Amino acid sequence: MILVIIACFAACSAFSQDAKRDDPNQLFYTGNHYYQAGDYIKAVEEYVKLLDMGIENGNLYYNIGNGFLKLGKVGYAILCYEKAKRLIPHDSDLKANLAYARSLIDEVQTEDTHKNIIVRLIRKMCSDLSLGSIAKLTLALYLALILLSAFFIFNSIVGRKFGFIAVLLGLAFSLSALTFGVRYYGEVILRHGIVVQKSAEAKYEPIDKSTTFYSLREGSGVIMLRTKEGWRQIRRFDGKTGWVKKEAVEEI
Repeated sequence: MILVIIACFAACSAFSQDAKRDDPNQLFYTGNHYYQAGDYIKAVEEYVKLLDMGIENGNLYYNIGNGFLKLGKVGYAILCYEKAKRLIPHDSDLKANLAYARSLIDEVQTEDTHKNIIVRLIRKMCSDLSLGSIAKLTLALYLALILLSAFFIFNSIVGRKFGFIAVLLGLAFSLSALTFGVRYYGEVILRHGIVVQKSAEAKYEPIDKSTTFYSLREGSGVIMLRTKEGWRQIRRFDGKTGWVKKEAVEEI
């Protein structure tokens, strides 16, 4: 009987340990513990386990970026910071660390500076909001516009007096929708990537013997066009295209 109790206790203990290992909060806590202890490799390993579980948020990418920065992997740090930026663009610590990481590699260009001034202005609008937040704002404005328009239809006297409110709301909705469209195209349709190796040679063709067109430094931002047999076709922000080894560039 005692042996059975001991066996049951051991089984429960093992189950408890497995549950702790699979607990996201425990993994995050363990990662923070390793980071504070200066074991950045193990810290990153614990954080990556959370990504493997399908958990994705700005703070997690921010912590992983900090770990890579401590390990001297600036390209990977910038990659993670850029991922975090899409989720928590308003975070001041993230902005500071990203700026510092870029300064370590002489401010390599990581963003597409569009020639059209209108597009540039639209991109800057709501720059402290994530794409999801802009989508929610656009939907809220749309619903408010529909409800207000319906109210004015059923109350024509009020509608004639305060119709300008619906016009202003319509303009706000249009501007928000336009901002969402530009941001969606830039962040989702266009596949942005970061060079994670110390340097990468962009060749004219996806073969080792091809002539090198230009070189890319760690942390450089590019647009990823397509992948073919271990190579990625990329476009630099000045418009020049080339082929680099697949492992040299990671998608944001």
